[in-house]
Amino acid sequence: MINIIVACDQNRLIGKNGKLPWNIREDWEYFLKTTQKGTLIMGRHCYNDFEEHAQDRSVITLSRNQKIKFPHALKAGSLKESLSIAKELNQVVWICGGREIYEEALGIADYLYLTEIKAEYSGNVYLPPWEKYFTREISRKSIQTDSAELIFRVLTK
Repeated sequence: MINIIVACDQNRLIGKNGKLPWNIREDWEYFLKTTQKGTLIMGRHCYNDFEEHAQDRSVITLSRNQKIKFPHALKAGSLKESLSIAKELNQVVWICGGREIYEEALGIADYLYLTEIKAEYSGNVYLPPWEKYFTREISRKSIQTDSAELIFRVLTK
C-alpha cells in the first residue's frame, strides 16, 4: 500500500527553503505516530530536516546526485526505484515529500493523509493539486492547537 502524508497551510504551502514553515507539536506527533511502522520515502531536503529521526525508521531518500550519501537512509535515484526497494522491505509506504515527489506519487498512491493547517505561513513550496486523484474522504478530525486549527483528513480514490 502506498500512502502520501502531507501538511499544508490554507494556501497549500508545504515548505520554506527545504524545511517546514511551522513548528506545530501536534502536527509533528501525528506524522511520527502515523508513519512509525512504515517505510518513508522522501527527497533530500526532507531528509535533511528529518535526519535525527531517520535512525529509528526505515527511510529511502531520493537524490539524482551519485555522490551524496545519507547516513540513516537507503538511497534511490527515482520514485520508481524507491518503490522497488520499499517492496522488498514489506512495509506500508509513506511518501513524505517534497513537492516533485508528491506530484509524481499522486497518480499511484492509494491514500492521502492530508493535514490542513487553518493559518497562513510564508514559504516557497506548494502542494500540487490532489483533488482529481483523491475524491473520497474516509475520515476527518479537527483539533485546535495554540497556533492554529488542524484538520486531519484521510482520502482515497
